[in-house]
Amino acid sequence: MTIYIAKPRAGDIADAIRKRICLNVQDGQAMLLEGVLAEEFGVSRTPVRQALQRLTYEGLIEVRTGVGSVVSPLEPAQRNMHFLVHHELLGLVARFPDEPIPSQIARRLDMIHAQGSSGRSADIESLYALFTEFNALLSQMIPDPIIADAHLISGWRIVRWLLADVQTGQGRLVTGAFDRIWTMCRDTGNGKAAFFREASQLILSKRA
Repeated sequence: MTIYIAKPRAGDIADAIRKRICLNVQDGQAMLLEGVLAEEFGVSRTPVRQALQRLTYEGLIEVRTGVGSVVSPLEPAQRNMHFLVHHELLGLVARFPDEPIPSQIARRLDMIHAQGSSGRSADIESLYALFTEFNALLSQMIPDPIIADAHLISGWRIVRWLLADVQTGQGRLVTGAFDRIWTMCRDTGNGKAAFFREASQLILSKRA
């Protein structure tokens, strides 16, 4: 019997490159070559190109004339602006008409809290997994698709900054965010508005 192994789709490739960018702050402005990536993932250039287009839209990479796709650098002068923008987006959602957190998302948040309560270490891979899932779950709770997408994209910049802190000696501050998210995931019974207000204050507290 022949076993067929599905090739990565554009979304899978974007996920893999996004993780690579977020975990390797030293790779700022690194080149991303379509041909090399196509060979690495065992696909044609088409899904690679689609993945790079998505990451360009998210601001994680940029296309430079005569050069190609490169990882967007983290500019320290823009850090506070990025955190303030994300803080305001979360605060905006907190002002929407309140409603309960959807049950399927509440169950996932409960699972995240249980993982934290079990004493799981806050290594960089765990931090990445937590921050990215938390960002995605918050976006899923935003009813307006435009604001939801804006939040998701803004959140990727925050994830990059927080993981850069880990790699530049500010890991204690990030671990504090890790612990606070676990606590938030326990307190899901107060509705969306309270949850987004707490998330907004968490982001504000992590500015430089």
